[in-house]
Amino acid sequence: MGHGDVSAAFELLLSELDNALSSAREEAARASRAGRYSEVNASIAVAQQIETIVDQIKASYRQWQEISSQPRASRQDRPSPPQHGRRTPVKVFRLPILRALVALGGSAPLHTVLERVFDEVKGSLTEADFDLVPSQPNTPYWRNYAQWARKELVLEGLMCSDSPRGIWAISEHGVAYLERHQAAAKEKNP
Repeated sequence: MGHGDVSAAFELLLSELDNALSSAREEAARASRAGRYSEVNASIAVAQQIETIVDQIKASYRQWQEISSQPRASRQDRPSPPQHGRRTPVKVFRLPILRALVALGGSAPLHTVLERVFDEVKGSLTEADFDLVPSQPNTPYWRNYAQWARKELVLEGLMCSDSPRGIWAISEHGVAYLERHQAAAKEKNP
């Protein structure tokens, strides 16, 4: 299993746990509206347990990212793994997301943002990027990876964490980050 495969596994696990957490929260809300308070408490307890697991997995994922980004000994003696079936890494979607949000006025529905991101990255996507995520049969991996990139951007403060559900928004910090990155790219390639 390669480094990208491990990251994909973490991302898939976190995605599934996010779905389970949403379900537990929705069940608590339904039970509350119906006045079934013992069910509310049970659903809240499940949600809290899931949140604890998510926090632990996120911490492990950050550790994995640190480990996998450290320089390694020379790999000259080992053949390169075949590239067929490889998916585009999550990091490839970061700047296209920020650029799309700036072009869209700072915020937009996720589908609108992803359309612009796709237009920018489609030339670098692989066949494997169009495979469907097993847990989300209508979602190709590239969209799932772009959504994981968004989560990273939110955790880093480059995107807003308090935007309404389904709306992606760039933060002031994200605008400054994008401007710095674009200025550095211009200096590198005048």
